[in-house]
Amino acid sequence: MRANQKAAQKLEATKAAVSAAPKPPTFWEQYRRKPQGMLGLAIVVVYVLVAVFAPVIAPYDPMSDLYLADSIAAPAWLSKFGGKYHGLPPTIRFSLDHSKWDTTPAEGVAVSPWQHGEDTGIEVFIPVTEQGESEKAEAAETATSPWMSSFQWDPFGSSGTEETPGAASAEEPQESTQDSVVFEHAFNYEYKRPRTFSASFQYGIDAPSDAETCIELELVTPSGKTFSLWDTKANGSIESGKSLVDARDLDLKMRLGISFFDEPTNVVFAEQGDYTIRMRANAESVTGPVKIKLQPVQFEVLGMVHGVLGTDHLGSDIWSQLVYGTRIALAIGLSAAFIAVFIGTTVGLLAGYLGGVVDEVLMRLVDVLLAVPTMPVLIILGALFGKSIFNVVVLLALFSWMGIARIVRAQTLSLKERTFVEAAKASGAASGYIMLSHILPNTVPLIFANLVLRIPSAILTEASLSFLGLGDPRVPTWGRILQNSRQFGGFTKMAWWWLLPPGLALTFLSLAFVFIGNSVNEILNPRYRERS
Repeated sequence: MRANQKAAQKLEATKAAVSAAPKPPTFWEQYRRKPQGMLGLAIVVVYVLVAVFAPVIAPYDPMSDLYLADSIAAPAWLSKFGGKYHGLPPTIRFSLDHSKWDTTPAEGVAVSPWQHGEDTGIEVFIPVTEQGESEKAEAAETATSPWMSSFQWDPFGSSGTEETPGAASAEEPQESTQDSVVFEHAFNYEYKRPRTFSASFQYGIDAPSDAETCIELELVTPSGKTFSLWDTKANGSIESGKSLVDARDLDLKMRLGISFFDEPTNVVFAEQGDYTIRMRANAESVTGPVKIKLQPVQFEVLGMVHGVLGTDHLGSDIWSQLVYGTRIALAIGLSAAFIAVFIGTTVGLLAGYLGGVVDEVLMRLVDVLLAVPTMPVLIILGALFGKSIFNVVVLLALFSWMGIARIVRAQTLSLKERTFVEAAKASGAASGYIMLSHILPNTVPLIFANLVLRIPSAILTEASLSFLGLGDPRVPTWGRILQNSRQFGGFTKMAWWWLLPPGLALTFLSLAFVFIGNSVNEILNPRYRERS
């Protein structure tokens, strides 16, 4: 009895000692004590949130939204600090539909809205032009006379139109004709001179064969100067015509009377104040009315400042490219790292556990691949197999698993000599079962630590390939942003808003994963823990 009581007392004392002993801290409790690791985790969380909410954060599509502003436009907030960026124009863009015009039609001319898809255009109805008997005879004689057939009527006089062969001479000026309808729209411009502007619209004319229709687009400056930007003169009907005005075109420079090397904006936008866009239309016919259908006029002045980080050489928003590039960077880093870890873990387990010929062959393969210069091979294979994200991920994974294989093999060689592995062999367990159930779980800490450290390596390697022009041109990556800036003037023009952001994004993301990897390694790697 006394012996049983003593044994019970000892058992209770042992239980009390065990319960009173402090529990070992969990992984998260140890990780929270690492300031470096917590900083890295916070940075990664920010990047993940940016990648998830990219459509909300980025205002534009980085690939399809082009010419949002002028090429290499500076960030808009720089204009608030004065200096050379003060007073630079933002992008001015508007669509002039029926409701935005101030319309002045002549007597008998009807102007009404015209629904064209989602836009509201303008329909102009011009009635038949009345002629007396003498005028009709003169018109008939003109139609049959070969000399007079070369004469064309100019409803706008000599202003802003080109003379045609056989036109009236200076001694016999043409009679000015009243416009059938005039459209005007005023807008305010209070900035420095832009580098470019454009205007475009489509039109259609339904008229008899003897009708002559004229349409002209003008810009009136605050001081009253009138510049003819475009005009057309049509005989009969036109199913679909298009007007296009661009400050970069030679036609506009010739119309304004400036040389090829001069800028039209220096002439047209030389003042600040209220500008007026004016469109005039006229038609004359004796056999039937004329109908003119005008789609909304798209007018824009490309800004020299734009958004948070300005624009690239195509006027695309750099901030949107940077935000969407976060998705690609994380996808490439995680995908390449997971594939490399899977291959390396498999090779290391097989080589370490099976040994012999298998170990010799696999390790010699590892040695050969480690001796191969990775970047030149990636450049050659990338050019051979094509530029795509999938190819980049596969190539990165195939050339980054060797270090993990060596680490897992060394750990496997140590584990397979342990007692629990010998006991599993003695009980008849298969080799595959032993590797997956006994050895692999004990190598997970090392695998996880190396997985985290492989992610920044994959991200930086992909950025290097994209910077060299071997990345996927259909995907907005940080390396592609740097490659475009190098190739299209970012360095020569010192456009720091184009150069620094992708470089800083790569730096902070890589440092974050390095911080996390080192902290995890300190917690899970016994050898590293003993050193520290």
